[in-house]
Amino acid sequence: MGSTTTERGAFYDGVAAEFRQHYTRGPRFVAVTGVPEADVAGAADALADALRAAGETVERASAADGTDADAFRAEVVAPFRQREGVLVVDGPALLTPAFRGFWNFSLWVEHDPERSPDWSFVATGRKDPLGAPREVASVLLDDADPARPRRLFADSC
Repeated sequence: MGSTTTERGAFYDGVAAEFRQHYTRGPRFVAVTGVPEADVAGAADALADALRAAGETVERASAADGTDADAFRAEVVAPFRQREGVLVVDGPALLTPAFRGFWNFSLWVEHDPERSPDWSFVATGRKDPLGAPREVASVLLDDADPARPRRLFADSC
């Protein structure tokens, strides 16, 4: 049974189903991060709700700006490794190299419906201004209309 019948609920039900297809048991870790204007906590809550509605045991956590990766690993990630379920974490910089290895799955939340990958960066060899987090996320989404989040695809095919 899905989390809601709204477009928002249906979107997150789909993301939850994708996650559950690939990560079926054991301790699993999800990061939700994005551009500063994005409501990453709201997206993390919606995903957690969808996972719960699908029968998962879910815990939520937040990482504040400037959180030390080693301390976060010791205080949040390591204790959760002893549990069965999903830990959904929101916060800035969760896909930086210091944190990237913690996650099984990640969401990058944009907040600008006009922003799309600038493929001129690919042609010139320069990096996307938002850098690697956008390049490594499992799911990219646009939350400019919170009632109707939409998936973004950054492939060049």
